[in-house]
Amino acid sequence: MNIGQLEKELDKLGIPKNYYSINGCLVADTYMLNLIYSMWEYFYFDEKGNQEGYKRFIDEEVASKYLLEKLKKEIKYPVSDFK
Repeated sequence: MNIGQLEKELDKLGIPKNYYSINGCLVADTYMLNLIYSMWEYFYFDEKGNQEGYKRFIDEEVASKYLLEKLKKEIKYPVSDFK
């Protein structure tokens, strides 16, 4: 799965675009996936500006699948349910 396929799958699942950012700007309460040079980095950017769950990936496919699984869990059990 590449980033284009990931975005199509997220749309198909109805995951709101404000839940994630792929190669975009830092936005609070957002799952981030960014290509930095040749590495993909993932983290959750919380409302206080903290990076949580930081991970780096060499492979776009692995990074894409990781974000997809995180977002599927978020939709099933939204963070807002625990606040």
